[in-house]
Amino acid sequence: MTIPVEIKRILEKQIELMIDQTKAYLPFIKLAFPKVKDLSDACFTLIVGNLLPTFVTQYAMRMKSPNEQDFVEFSTITEKYRIKIKEIFK
Repeated sequence: MTIPVEIKRILEKQIELMIDQTKAYLPFIKLAFPKVKDLSDACFTLIVGNLLPTFVTQYAMRMKSPNEQDFVEFSTITEKYRIKIKEIFK
């Protein structure tokens, strides 16, 4: 079973929104966390952590549960945004 297209769209829309917010807050992020060695990785982790409840909730609203393959696909979806986030911090 793969992630339904509508859930995938919701996830991608939300992650894009969070990336845009990261860009907007970039000066603050750099100022507030000067000791963090890899801000892009920290932001990626926060974004994925924020996205995970949305993923599970979207399944719950459809009275389903994600299976192991769905979680693997979730990881694949989010991983492609890691590069986008790294670019912000260059």
